Amino acid sequence: MAEHYGIYLTTHDNKTFELPIMPSEISVNRVMDVSQNTVITLGEIDQIGKRKLNETTIEGIIPVLPQKSHLRTASSIWANGRDYIGTIENWQSSQKPGRYVVTGSRQMSGRVTVSSFQWGMKDGNSSEFYFSLTIREWRDYSAKKIAIKPNKTTPKKPAARPAPPKKIGIGSRVIVNGQLFRDSYGTGGGLTERNADRKITLIANGRSKPYHVALVNGGARGWVSASSVRLK
Repeated sequence: MAEHYGIYLTTHDNKTFELPIMPSEISVNRVMDVSQNTVITLGEIDQIGKRKLNETTIEGIIPVLPQKSHLRTASSIWANGRDYIGTIENWQSSQKPGRYVVTGSRQMSGRVTVSSFQWGMKDGNSSEFYFSLTIREWRDYSAKKIAIKPNKTTPKKPAARPAPPKKIGIGSRVIVNGQLFRDSYGTGGGLTERNADRKITLIANGRSKPYHVALVNGGARGWVSASSVRLK
């Protein structure tokens, strides 16, 4: 099936949307933590530390009226370009991480925060917003509780009630048995997955194909129906 190229952003409050026009430029800045020191017998040397957080910069345009633009590439379009800008600004102000996914031949995905967001109009063109969005890789550093068991014999507790079934969400590992589609509306049917170990990367509730699945290591596969997936 023909690949759909798009950039999907999921905000801090789990709102997922696709940029209306595939951006003209996406650049990834990958940097190592390198410090310079001087050794008497060698002179200056580099000491290479751990990798720093990746930064991805996306530059493009958002039409003021996206649904009327002949340049649109997204499968689902909002009516007002300011809605995209306001949503990104609210995400940035939340100081919380979200997620981004790039589909197509060059898949990219990960948890990110909004580091910088610039937008405006150029050359007197009032029909388009030009923007530059820099998103920064997020690493979870929250403290984890460690339970310490007392060194004594305790009476057995009654058997616990079985836990309710887990719900499928973004990041869930699932087994897929069903056909892949280009978008959540069910267009562009393609290959069929059979007992495939996959990961949920996007959810579009209310759509006929509500789950976007990817390889466990991050490579996008496509959209599938709810009946095609089960938790691993």
